Amino acid sequence: MKLLTVDVERPLPGIDAPTLGEQWVLVRLHGDPLGLLKFTTSGCTTDELADLIAERFADRILRHLVGDRELWRGAGQIESPCPRHVDFRRPRVTVAVCTRDGASRLPQCLDSLVGLQYTPELLEILLVDNAPSDDATKELVSTRYPSIRYIREPRPGLNWARNRAVIEGSGEIVAYTDDDVSVDAGWVEAMARIFAEEPEADAVTGLVVPDEIDLEPQRLFETYGGFSRGFDRRYYRINALAGEKTAPRHGGTGKFGTGASMAFRRSIFERVGLFDPALDVGTPTNGGGDLDMFFRVLKAGRILVYEPAAIVRHRHRRSYEQLRTQLANNGIGFYAYLVRTAAEYPDERAAIVRLGLWWFAWWNLRRLARSFLRPGELPRDLILAELFGCFTGVRRYARGKAAAGNVRRAFGPQTTRAAGSAP
Repeated sequence: MKLLTVDVERPLPGIDAPTLGEQWVLVRLHGDPLGLLKFTTSGCTTDELADLIAERFADRILRHLVGDRELWRGAGQIESPCPRHVDFRRPRVTVAVCTRDGASRLPQCLDSLVGLQYTPELLEILLVDNAPSDDATKELVSTRYPSIRYIREPRPGLNWARNRAVIEGSGEIVAYTDDDVSVDAGWVEAMARIFAEEPEADAVTGLVVPDEIDLEPQRLFETYGGFSRGFDRRYYRINALAGEKTAPRHGGTGKFGTGASMAFRRSIFERVGLFDPALDVGTPTNGGGDLDMFFRVLKAGRILVYEPAAIVRHRHRRSYEQLRTQLANNGIGFYAYLVRTAAEYPDERAAIVRLGLWWFAWWNLRRLARSFLRPGELPRDLILAELFGCFTGVRRYARGKAAAGNVRRAFGPQTTRAAGSAP
């Protein structure tokens, strides 16, 4: 069953009992997410939903309304617009979807992108087709989505595609999402507002919630940790001028979010460089490209903001085997990112090594031990898949660099627009 979204300031619906899996409900006020309600066996009436929202989210609603200088008269009885959501100078935004042979996955994503609520003249949407095996994606875009610009990037690897979006795009802001998500209509607006209001913010990440919880692998992924990083806006920065190191506090950059919902000010790429093509999907490292860029933004002394109002809905893996592979790749990608960071920043090396050892013990070995004490909480083979991925990841960055070098020699440097591309 698809995730439902209810807005406290509007009339509330009743919630039907789930017929398959679980029914999750995202509760929002003035576009800001308050939290999730989860119905596993039964639904509720409109009045019961109002009572449940009041019970679970009253404190968050009141804090929000204090900032709005409003009074809360109960769910469904807040009618005035949010005064904090005043107009702002909207930057031009390039939205990039990077895909590879994703024609069957793309329609749901692209349908949501063409429905974005943002000034059309200031919004550019790119579909970057990464080393496709056929023209199915190109044909899909040309026939059904004429407002989206199709770009073919022949170099295999997600970060080559992300870099192509920077080179081709015209936006002051470059936002990224994946081909297996649906973006909220206000996704770009929420991120653009942060960039406009905080001139030193060079990266914004957003809330990623599940599109559905129908199958056991999808529930297990959320139990394992999922993609959500909470419902409160957070600002991250180090005092680079005072010599503060990044890794001791922020080396675990997965806490900031994920590549399915992230955006960068274009100027940051001039400061720290483009995405490392030795990392992420389509390379031996299988991940870590987003984590690496988050680290580099903070290392440069700039601000990274987690903005939960920038919402996307992710279609979690539906098979157990796909989930196990995903978790193994999480371990590989994270430790490949750590190796890359330790090599690139010698001053951060000791902290990165400590982080790698601590993460292995706290996240992996602790969970493995708990699987014996509390069998059934998480399947042990999933824990072992990520654990062995960590060992593998330590060796994969060197292989990723070699693979990126081979691609560079085969295709040449990625410094200009693709042939036949127009801004």
